[in-house]
Amino acid sequence: MDRTRAPLKPAQLRLAVVGAGLMGRNHLRAAKAAGIEIAGVMDADADRAHAAAAEFGCTIAPDLRTMGAVVIAIPTAAHAATALTLLQAGIHCLIEKPLAPSEAECEALIDAAETAGAVLQVGHVERFNPAVDALLAQGISPTDVTLITSRRTGPAGARVSDVSVVADLMVHDLDIVLALKPLPVTQVRAIGNRDHAEAELTFADGAIATLVASRVAASRQRDLVVKTGGGEYRLDFIAKSLLRPARPARDPVAAAVFTGDALSAQLKHFVASIRGEHSPRVTGEIALDAMRLVWRIEAALEGH
Repeated sequence: MDRTRAPLKPAQLRLAVVGAGLMGRNHLRAAKAAGIEIAGVMDADADRAHAAAAEFGCTIAPDLRTMGAVVIAIPTAAHAATALTLLQAGIHCLIEKPLAPSEAECEALIDAAETAGAVLQVGHVERFNPAVDALLAQGISPTDVTLITSRRTGPAGARVSDVSVVADLMVHDLDIVLALKPLPVTQVRAIGNRDHAEAELTFADGAIATLVASRVAASRQRDLVVKTGGGEYRLDFIAKSLLRPARPARDPVAAAVFTGDALSAQLKHFVASIRGEHSPRVTGEIALDAMRLVWRIEAALEGH
C-alpha cells in the first residue's frame, strides 16, 4: 500500500513547536520573522509554555496529533520518544540536532518517516548560513580537497549540556566536512573532554580535517578553512563571509559578505519540503552520517 502523503496546501499546515527553552524560543522568533504561523507551543514546564505563547502570539498545543508539522527543540534524550509517535502518524518533523543519542534511535526515526511518507528534516542550521550556501555552490571536487580546518568555540553560558561538545557544536562542522568530502574516514584521533574537544579525521585519499569545538573558550569564534589544489577558501560563520581563492593567485580578492537569517531560512525550507517543493536539505540519513563521526570522536576521547 502506498502510504506517501499528498503535499499539504498552505491552509492545511498547522505547525507547532515542542520546547520553549532557548532553542525553542529561537524557532518561535525565527518563524515570526519569516511570516510562518505557529499554531501552538508545548513544553513540559507549563509556565514556560504559557510565557512563550503570550510572547509570540500563539496558543498552547494540547494535542500534537492535531498538527500537520512539529518543530522539536527539547533535550536530545527525548527526541526519539517524542518524534517517533509523530512520524508514525505521518506528522512532519523538524528535529533539532543532534538527531538522537544512538544509532538505533536515529534509524528508527528515519524508518518511521519513510514508512509514513512524512518529512524528517534535521536542524543543522549552518547549512542555511548564506556563506555556507556560497561555499557549497563553488563546485569543489571532493578529491581536490586536501585539508579542512574548523573552529567553533564560545564561553560557558546557556548552551545545552545534555550532550558533549562534539554532539552539540562540532556536529555542525562535521556535517559540512562530509558535504565537501563525502569519502570514507579511515582514522579518527581526538583529545579533550566533554566541553572542549579537538579531532583529526583522515580520509581514504589521505586528506585531513582538523576540528576544534569548545563551550568553555574565552571568545566566540566560528570559522572554516578549505584547502584545495586551486587555492584556499576561508569562511566566517558569524560574519557570513567567504574568501575565495584569487585567480591568478597573486591578485587580491575581497571576502564576499552575505545576509539572511539561517534559522528563518531553515524553517521556510522545512515548510517548502512539506509542500512538496523539494526534498529536505538535511535528511535523517545525512544527519546520521554526521552522528556516526560524532560517536567515533567521542569514543576516541574516551580512549576506546
